[in-house]
Amino acid sequence: METRTRMESMTRFEPFISLQQAADLLQMHPDTVKRKTRSGEIPGRKLGRRWKYRVSELDAYAKSAVISRYPNHAA
Repeated sequence: METRTRMESMTRFEPFISLQQAADLLQMHPDTVKRKTRSGEIPGRKLGRRWKYRVSELDAYAKSAVISRYPNHAA
């Protein structure tokens, strides 16, 4: 049963979102998101000429940013 669950999770595809959608989600200006992505601070990838993001990766980034800024804050 565990193998089947693992196989199912491997076949699920998480769609990408655009730079603008990522900026909206993170409540940042798109230029800030692009700059932080280029520096490697925000996880993203360039597909063709456009930056693309996964919500799960942005969520992890946002949680880690809160924890690193406010170490005593429970996320």
